[in-house]
Amino acid sequence: VCAAPSGGCGRWAAEMWRVTIKGLLAHKLRLVLTAVAIVLGVTFISGTFVLTDTLHNTFTSLFGTVYQNIDFQVRGVAQLSTSGGNATRNPLPESVLSTVREVPGVEAASGSVGGYAQFVARDGKAISTGSAPTEGLVFDSDTRISELHLTAGTAPTTTDDVVMDAGTAQKYDFRVGQDVRVLLNGPSQTFTITGIARIGTADNIAGATLAAFSLPTAQAVLDEPGQLDTVNVVAAPGADKTAVQRAIGRVLPRGVEVVTGQTVINEQTSAVDQALSFFSTALLVFAFISLFVGAFTIFNTFSIIVGQRTRELALLRIVGASRRQVFASVLGEAAIVGLASSVIGAGLGVLAAVGLRALLRGFNIDLPSGPLVIEARTVIVALAVGVGVTVIAAISPARRAVRISPIEAISGQQVDTAVSLRRRLTGGALLGLAGAVVLGVGLAKPVISLVGLGAVALFVGVAMLAPALARPLSSVIGRPLARVLGVAGALGRENSMRSPRRTAQTASALMVGLALVSAISVFGASASRSATSSVK
Repeated sequence: VCAAPSGGCGRWAAEMWRVTIKGLLAHKLRLVLTAVAIVLGVTFISGTFVLTDTLHNTFTSLFGTVYQNIDFQVRGVAQLSTSGGNATRNPLPESVLSTVREVPGVEAASGSVGGYAQFVARDGKAISTGSAPTEGLVFDSDTRISELHLTAGTAPTTTDDVVMDAGTAQKYDFRVGQDVRVLLNGPSQTFTITGIARIGTADNIAGATLAAFSLPTAQAVLDEPGQLDTVNVVAAPGADKTAVQRAIGRVLPRGVEVVTGQTVINEQTSAVDQALSFFSTALLVFAFISLFVGAFTIFNTFSIIVGQRTRELALLRIVGASRRQVFASVLGEAAIVGLASSVIGAGLGVLAAVGLRALLRGFNIDLPSGPLVIEARTVIVALAVGVGVTVIAAISPARRAVRISPIEAISGQQVDTAVSLRRRLTGGALLGLAGAVVLGVGLAKPVISLVGLGAVALFVGVAMLAPALARPLSSVIGRPLARVLGVAGALGRENSMRSPRRTAQTASALMVGLALVSAISVFGASASRSATSSVK
């Protein structure tokens, strides 16, 4: 029911909208400072999504180019290692290659092996790639199959020849005809660089180094004599690929399988996504931490604004605004701040993605170039999270704004909040206890989702309990300050004690921020000490 005076609901709604806008403009600096937390959080979220989507699209396109001519791959069936870790595949006998070549419908087939092979720079130091592989593999001169394409020089033919990836050659100033030492599982050997090659359309993949040999040389230096890791197959033009795959499968020995080239592409892309998942997860965790701390800041800001505008909101009630309209006005201000902050954060997220790629490059993870990918999901999530966090944080101050009766607000009388304070303390105790239990279970399992949920519940519970501790702590902490600062210190102490809820609200955001900084510092120091101890 519209409670507006003459003029109709539509006119009154327009007036309330003007009041909301004027309320925002009256507190520009405070709201802008509050919006910074939302902007940072949304920037991290959108930047992480843009980077992840860009890398997924880039590697999908790259591996699609690398394996675009390969119809099938023959390989050992995946098995779990004895330690229960990553899946491994048994090598193939070299005779499988000739068997596959004789299958009707097969135009070409090539065997490959892979293993550890690390280049040594010209200054005598091993070339470090961080966490990227230092891979030795076979260079196949058949362009229908080979994933490597020469940009200079020729293919390796003798036991002393090697082809180097273009990224490593450019970064460490290697050229065709020069000698390079290669570290292997056995004794290191010196080879002559006969060619420089790209993998697909990229100089290298995620900072990995590639040393390509002829098949006999690769089998010898990679400790796989008479064996192959995979056999790549190209079907004859016009052949029924399904029938060819079935025919290959029938001639393979036990423990060997044949899969399509698309399956290989999907597995390679998934492996890269998994390798970068820790990085993206860490960024999202920091983003949600920023938003979590920002929620406390928003709650405090709107609590202060509502306190300052108590008489103004009461006057609106007297002239005809309903509780729902005043409530909507306060949430409307929060929604506008959240929307503006989210739009800015989503835009900055694109720049953040560019910066994150540069950061990865600083860790020797050279990613193939590709256009930035901005999915609709990224924009929707950024706006939903930013606006949602802001509005949710402003609900409690908005409810407080409509609970005070107009007469009490106009007269300036103190409202008894003992009942609501008791409820707050009871709820905080229950929530904090539940959070501690969930956190303990998450640490015992361990389950990272339970750890996060328990930590958030524990933080919120402690923040709700803070008013019970604010008065005694303010008294103890403020006593020496009152002696040192005199009247100013005494007034500050009394003001802090007079309104424990206000004091607790002001301290909550700082409390959470310092707690998180302390937790990260302790975690970093513990990880460093653990790594040092394991080395010793």
